[in-house]
Amino acid sequence: MYYFTPASDMFETADSIVIYIELAGVKKEDINIEIGGGIIEIGGIKRCAVINEEYNFQRMERPFGLFKRRFNLPSSADWNTARASFEGGLLEIIMPKRTGNKGFRISCIEIDDQDKG
Repeated sequence: MYYFTPASDMFETADSIVIYIELAGVKKEDINIEIGGGIIEIGGIKRCAVINEEYNFQRMERPFGLFKRRFNLPSSADWNTARASFEGGLLEIIMPKRTGNKGFRISCIEIDDQDKG
């Protein structure tokens, strides 16, 4: 199965691990975030709303369909308190750092609503 890989950044601050993923045109409900075993996986689907059988594309560069990104997390990432937000086509995931190892666990992260009216 083909997955496209959206552009992303992962960086560390003094107190957090942060991931940004560009998902322009993706709906919040079409994004799935799973964490477990020191890995975070972000996947989903980007639906194409402009495809029409009458169109004869000369060029189509924007990817559509399934996407997936996987990142190895540093042992300091506390994925149990991770939070995510999605605004303006940019998914932001923030995991505070922790000390010590609390073992492996699989979690899902809900994306906060950012509607500002």
